[in-house]
Amino acid sequence: MKVVSALVRSSILLFGVMVFLEQAGSLLSEGQFTWGERRVMGLTALVSIGGCLLAAWAAGRLIAVLGELFDALADGAEASWRTVQLLETQVVPALNRIASALEDESKRTEPSLKEKRR
Repeated sequence: MKVVSALVRSSILLFGVMVFLEQAGSLLSEGQFTWGERRVMGLTALVSIGGCLLAAWAAGRLIAVLGELFDALADGAEASWRTVQLLETQVVPALNRIASALEDESKRTEPSLKEKRR
């Protein structure tokens, strides 16, 4: 998931650079920049690249959280599978042995309740 997160972050950041270059392209075509043009390019870069940088950070965190959630769900599924295996291999045979022992005891000839009272 770290690779996917890094890929998404870089893609969003490159998108921000692309947006900046598209918006400031007419200003960049000239070689000499006036004070106002430099301010406009700086503000455009701050808004487009900064906004995409913030969006990239948020997307990276979201992907990381979703990756951890998927890991937790997978661990829960594995734990439930192991619990079922444990029940089938340990608990069920033990219950069968207990039931057999109880049936054997009940089959023995025991005096009935009426005979015990006499």
